[in-house]
Amino acid sequence: MTFAQDDFLKLLMCGDGTALGFRFGVPFYGKWVWELKDHIDRMFMDLFDVENLPDHSKSDPGEKEDGSEEEYDTSQYDTYEAAKEQMKAEDAGKLLLRRDDGVNFHMAWSVIREMMADEKYKEEVLSIVRHSPDSWW
Repeated sequence: MTFAQDDFLKLLMCGDGTALGFRFGVPFYGKWVWELKDHIDRMFMDLFDVENLPDHSKSDPGEKEDGSEEEYDTSQYDTYEAAKEQMKAEDAGKLLLRRDDGVNFHMAWSVIREMMADEKYKEEVLSIVRHSPDSWW
């Protein structure tokens, strides 16, 4: 049985090149959040690129030539590979709290995904965020 997530990444574009995000009870804000939302949206839209859609020109559109079922290739969206080297929790917490334009959204996205995959790491990062003097919430 599959259950819905009780917490998920929420992203809202602000219209000025920044966005507001929220995950794990932590708000994120800045240009990097906008870039992250744009990246996720583009990956999702790529799922509907003609090259990724099943070939419906056959008589039975849901079947491949070998008789097996044809499926959408969602690997680009669903695949997560752990970072080769996990960022230290202290650095990760500081990164997620940054609001300046110098944040690399790929690094922040990697931290968020590591937190999703590793409960201990998530708790370590959240502890840093909660006790940081830079915390704006």
